[in-house]
Amino acid sequence: MEQQNQQTLTNLVYDIYEDPSLIEDHQVLIQPLLSDLVAKAPEGFEGMATMINTHISNGFKFKNPKIQKFELESGLLKLKTYLQKVNL
Repeated sequence: MEQQNQQTLTNLVYDIYEDPSLIEDHQVLIQPLLSDLVAKAPEGFEGMATMINTHISNGFKFKNPKIQKFELESGLLKLKTYLQKVNL
């Protein structure tokens, strides 16, 4: 995944974490980026990329704002760690 797309994904997820009302608008932008993240995960990082995808996608599924925030926060934390490791 290109660094520009990495930054875009991180920013979009952070935006909906901060303002859940953006979830529907941003979901269509985030889904292709998550697919790209999983498809282009380096060897050994496939599981982590899949876990990030699961957490962020779960943020879209649930309607309870507390669960959404938890899933998005979990996804963001893992995404930041993942990006630090793959961009070394």
